[in-house]
Amino acid sequence: MKKEEVKKFFEQTDIYFNYDYNIKIRTETVSDFIKNLEFNNVLDMPCGNGYISLKNSKNFKQLTLVDFSENMIKLAKEIATKQASNNVSFLRSDIYDTNFQPETFDLVISLGILAHVDDVEKFLTYIQSLVQPKGHIIIQNTNYDHNYSRLIRFYLGVRRLVGKDKYQLNKVPAKLVENSFKKAGFTCKTKFRYNQSFVGLSKLFSNEKKYELTRKWFGSVGNNKNAKLGSDYIYLFQKN
Repeated sequence: MKKEEVKKFFEQTDIYFNYDYNIKIRTETVSDFIKNLEFNNVLDMPCGNGYISLKNSKNFKQLTLVDFSENMIKLAKEIATKQASNNVSFLRSDIYDTNFQPETFDLVISLGILAHVDDVEKFLTYIQSLVQPKGHIIIQNTNYDHNYSRLIRFYLGVRRLVGKDKYQLNKVPAKLVENSFKKAGFTCKTKFRYNQSFVGLSKLFSNEKKYELTRKWFGSVGNNKNAKLGSDYIYLFQKN
């Protein structure tokens, strides 16, 4: 049931692009993480419109984009065509129907998914298994235990009460994610913390202004200002 709700939401590309300032921040964060690295075989799952990985594909010999949204895969193909990316393959599939072999990739990118999967620990175990020794995973999580997350949940709870939002995001503490990777033999190389929500004020600002405000307050990977105030974590893990 949850999977069908998520699929329905992400087929609506107009809703997705209301947050393109956040896509820009994630794209730049991935670029900062991997600026001195090169990868042979990269998986982005779920890829959305593929923008984040495609904009960083100069660091990849081969890139595989996976998403269960037909509209998102269509957009990814359009972006790849525009930038003449010939090292990209596309797969419209559910995460667990991909049939990838263990230790296939030296980089897995998985952003914006932990809030939506049916079983967070199952998903983490699966993507961890896909990474080669010394390989990397870039993953995002909104820390359930953070005070800003509590404020967001209160705001969303009010919206549900008035019938505007019925969908509920997963409650994933940062410690759950970090402990999972530690037990699986990964080391956290770096992380970037920020907030992607303006708690009901989003419509007051353009995407350009939201980007500017987020950068002004939280900086970037090399200078993550006010990191403790950030409820969203983007991690770079490396397999030992």
